[in-house]
Amino acid sequence: MYALAQALRAFRNHPTSALATLTTATVSFSLLFLVGLLLWNLDRIVGSLENELEIVAYLKDGADAQATMNKIRSWPEVEKVELITKDEALALLQLDYPYLAEASDLIENPLPDTLKIRLIDPALTRQVARKLTQLSAIGPGNVEYGGEVTEKLVRFLAGLRLGANILILLLIIDTFFSVMGTIRLSIENRREKLRVMLLVGATSGFVQLPFLLEGLLLTLIAALIALAVGNLAYRYVAGMLQNLLPFLPILSSTDLLNASLGLLVLAIFIGFFGAWLSVRTHLRDTEL
Repeated sequence: MYALAQALRAFRNHPTSALATLTTATVSFSLLFLVGLLLWNLDRIVGSLENELEIVAYLKDGADAQATMNKIRSWPEVEKVELITKDEALALLQLDYPYLAEASDLIENPLPDTLKIRLIDPALTRQVARKLTQLSAIGPGNVEYGGEVTEKLVRFLAGLRLGANILILLLIIDTFFSVMGTIRLSIENRREKLRVMLLVGATSGFVQLPFLLEGLLLTLIAALIALAVGNLAYRYVAGMLQNLLPFLPILSSTDLLNASLGLLVLAIFIGFFGAWLSVRTHLRDTEL
């Protein structure tokens, strides 16, 4: 109780510094939390696109569809191969455009037999697409896939992740040194009192504990405020996006809980370690 009372008294003794640190930490944790959720959600979206990615290969007239399917199935990259015959393709097209049913009686079916290929690893799409064009039953120009769009998204996400990680690192460093500065001011204001306490037999751990609690309280309060704001903001934006684009995956309540716990752990580490390092650095004159 003594350590907690001393930590709270330190807030009253230098409120400007404590408020500045609290504000810095709150802004930093809010940005860190929201940027982390954004990256996590983008990962989910790209992963969802990759899972739906298929290669479509059009067979040449007269090609042996079954033999081609068996050959493609033997490739280690391939998970599934599905054949859509030209008659099935025409029937599907007529479902979308009923007026084509009349024209089909007048002309020969121009559609080719089609193979839909799903891979074990979507990252191998381009490689498998090149292999397909080398098959005599398919040939160049008869392979289509959405891999180019997905690859651009993956590259964009990689660049965004790098920039976000740099921002997160700068925010953590800024918060860390802000905590250290506040604890240093508390030490300077109480240096003479600390010397007296040591002279009368107080242990170094007893003397240091109020400063550790002060740093811990600063970052914990900031993290709780950031989590309240961040969760509300994310749920609001995610709800709007779900109404506009219901197919987009969003983070679940369990995901938000895990992210919140992660931020609390980080806040505890920054507050405690920043205060401990400041104590070790700035109390040497009192031999703590």
